[in-house]
Amino acid sequence: MSVGSPPPQAVFPPEFEQMWGNPLARRAVRRVRRMRRAVRRRPLLLDSVLALALLTAGLIAPGRTWYDKAAVQAPTALVVLTVLGQSVPLVWRRRAPLAVLALVLAACVVQWACWGESQRSVVGLLVAIYSLARYERLNRLFWPAPFLLAGLSVSAYRVKPFEQQPLYSLFFLCATSVAAATLALVVRARQAQLGALADRAHRLEVEREQRVQLATLAERSRVSREMHDIIGHNLAVIIGLADGASYAAANDPARGAEVLPVIAGTARQALSELRRTLSALSASALQPPAADELAPQPGLADLAALLERIQAAGPRISHRTAGDLDALPPGVQLTVYRIVQEALTNSLKHAGPATGVQVVLRVGDQQVDVRVQDTGGPDGAPVRSGGDQDGRGLVGIHERAALAGGTARTGPTGDGGWLVHAVLPLGPEPAAKTPPAPEPAHGPAPEEDRP
Repeated sequence: MSVGSPPPQAVFPPEFEQMWGNPLARRAVRRVRRMRRAVRRRPLLLDSVLALALLTAGLIAPGRTWYDKAAVQAPTALVVLTVLGQSVPLVWRRRAPLAVLALVLAACVVQWACWGESQRSVVGLLVAIYSLARYERLNRLFWPAPFLLAGLSVSAYRVKPFEQQPLYSLFFLCATSVAAATLALVVRARQAQLGALADRAHRLEVEREQRVQLATLAERSRVSREMHDIIGHNLAVIIGLADGASYAAANDPARGAEVLPVIAGTARQALSELRRTLSALSASALQPPAADELAPQPGLADLAALLERIQAAGPRISHRTAGDLDALPPGVQLTVYRIVQEALTNSLKHAGPATGVQVVLRVGDQQVDVRVQDTGGPDGAPVRSGGDQDGRGLVGIHERAALAGGTARTGPTGDGGWLVHAVLPLGPEPAAKTPPAPEPAHGPAPEEDRP
């Protein structure tokens, strides 16, 4: 509400609000709600009570009874039978409304035609009409209309209060029947609207839970990918350095001692990145992090240090670049760094420390081309040295490329090596989409990181 604007007026007048604020009104509303809940739980019981009330009213009317021969000129059995036909079928008015209306209308027509008395039959007929419009299928509502009009015509010409002006009486009876049917249709439409609102609320609740689950799965996937990049890469480097140090210690102890600081530095970096990642998942992540816990995401400026760590473990790495790498957005730089990191880690783990790796980065006007290719093992075939058994590294490469709007291909080469080729577009960050299935550069997609 803007400053100086008049206060909003009440939707209802004060008298209406005072009326509903009355304790008696609130008590009446509570009783009506309890009655509605009871009706939903036991509808047959309510219909039985209604039928019993109409039966009693039909047999015992004010000032006359069914056994009063002077008032009712008809056999007693016929009177009782017609009253029963007007009331007892209403017990099944929800299950078979069309049949109930037929029985009630037949009993009413017999009563009107034989002795020209209603005997409270109009109430039962109106209840049957209401039940038909409330519970019967919509395409069957107009079937009993001709029979109902014929029965009301008998009442208009035979019943004593109506026979003096039959046309007006017929119009009044038809209007009353239409009003009962209209009331039932209004209640039916309202019930359908409430049901639709309840279904919509349920669907929204299910969709909200699904969105929460999808967000949780996406976050878990992101964290799993980061943990894989951190732990898998650094452990592979540490293992390679440790193997080289143990081999060098037997022949040249001084060379083996030089490798130990590199192992310690790699382990410290892995531990720092692991702590920073896990701190984002802890409860203390809601608090501002300390200054020593903050660190930027790696970019292409950190690529030289990455290549040095990998090369210290044994592989021979050649690195070529083309274009302005510093002009790339931070998101693209992080994607390129992680793809190169994962490709080098796979080469170190699966091809061994004696392999040769060629890293090529080309930055164009529209895209970035990343190629990482190794020469395989010493004998020209990939060497199996352990690693992921579920192919999570290759899946991570394809996911990172797809999230950046690009594509990635991985697969063996013809000379026993392995190729990772990614193409990332330059421009606005694309909307997140589901990454495609891994497509190998040559041959079918592998089930693991390396064959």
